[in-house]
Amino acid sequence: MRYSRLVLLLAALVVLAVAAWGYNQYNLRQSMAIELNNRYQHAFYNLLTGTQNLEVLLGKSLVVGGREQSSAVFASIWEEAMMAQANLGQLPVSPELTGRTAKFLTQVADYANTLVRRAGTGAPVTPEHWATLNRLYGQATALNRELHKIEARVAANGAYFWELSRTLAARRSEAKLALPGAHADFRALNREMETYPTLVYDGPFSDHVERKKPLGLTGTVISAGAARSRALALIDRSPGTSYTARVGRPVTGRIPSYQVDISGRRPGADEKATFLISRKGGHPVMLLVGRNIGGPRLEREEAQKRAQQFLERLGFKRMRLTYSIRRSGTITFNFAGEQQGVLLYPDLVKVTVALDNGQVIGMDATGYLMAHHPRGKLTPALTLAQARSFLSPSLKVENGRLALIPTDAGEERLTYEFRGTVGPNRYLVYIDAVTGEEAKVLKLITSPAGTLAM
Repeated sequence: MRYSRLVLLLAALVVLAVAAWGYNQYNLRQSMAIELNNRYQHAFYNLLTGTQNLEVLLGKSLVVGGREQSSAVFASIWEEAMMAQANLGQLPVSPELTGRTAKFLTQVADYANTLVRRAGTGAPVTPEHWATLNRLYGQATALNRELHKIEARVAANGAYFWELSRTLAARRSEAKLALPGAHADFRALNREMETYPTLVYDGPFSDHVERKKPLGLTGTVISAGAARSRALALIDRSPGTSYTARVGRPVTGRIPSYQVDISGRRPGADEKATFLISRKGGHPVMLLVGRNIGGPRLEREEAQKRAQQFLERLGFKRMRLTYSIRRSGTITFNFAGEQQGVLLYPDLVKVTVALDNGQVIGMDATGYLMAHHPRGKLTPALTLAQARSFLSPSLKVENGRLALIPTDAGEERLTYEFRGTVGPNRYLVYIDAVTGEEAKVLKLITSPAGTLAM
């Protein structure tokens, strides 16, 4: 009898312990869900603010006439469009539902940047430019109209984005979507943006450049299983985290790829990551890791070292840091290729490092894979001193080096890159290494986050 009572007591204790553990796990999951939903909402409202500002600025661009005011408005359009695009990318929405919107924001930013440079040279804004700006203004208005519809749904359902993220997980497992309304919201947004003609202009994001074949893909077509194994082998792992992966739907576009969805689990700190692996050759194309980022512990130098080591592990050799930008507990480093001492700006790879533990949480090698190819010997016709003689005498030169730069038409140009100052302002001036012609002038704007070239 005493033995039976002891067994019953132990069984009751086990049941209570399991119940307590389950309750704690439930509370933990609920806390994570609330925190993740709050992050999604923050990104959405930042996106909404950015697109509203973009609409206002595009409206202003139609009435400003002075060179100085025009430059300021175009620069602000560039900034708002880039920030809006960054916040759009943080939402739990599949790329096929945001692709046209993201493309619109990218093209607006780059078009504004070309007008900033044009205003800087004193060239007038032509009637064709005004017509394009007017069309972009109309498209921004339509974008905001659709986003306000989504805002109303978010206001009515506080868990809107958390539920949407769950439907994406269900979709990946081929289960039925549990929240078709939210899915339809973003499909309607993308469909609205597709009704507008694509922006075509002489810039690096014009359609004829986007449709060119990627030059950096080598090797044969790999299987989905090989892509999964490669993604698991390459992802930067957090200590104490176990990773599993599954291959989602194929990704089309400039670089056809496998989308590998990776889950990392450790007590109290799960990770979700998406890794794009090219179908041809199994090249790493893009990586995005979603997790909570703690307070910064690493210095910039250590983060840069982690980024360079990650690039070498991915197989990107002879890369040189060009610039970086810091935001929200992370640093994004831009690396360019190098050949015969020449900096290859078209061969660009971006790496984002979290400053809490040094994990690489983002990577984009699209530029590199689109542009990299055997270029032969890069031989300038001018010496550094000869190229320097073509600079404005008002520029106080700090240094110079050879650099291959992309042109607005999608070609490449061998130049000398000179860094210098005029008064308090800093500039990069590119002189054609064959003809001595001034190829490009960029102004360097320093902020607490990093240096922006415009």
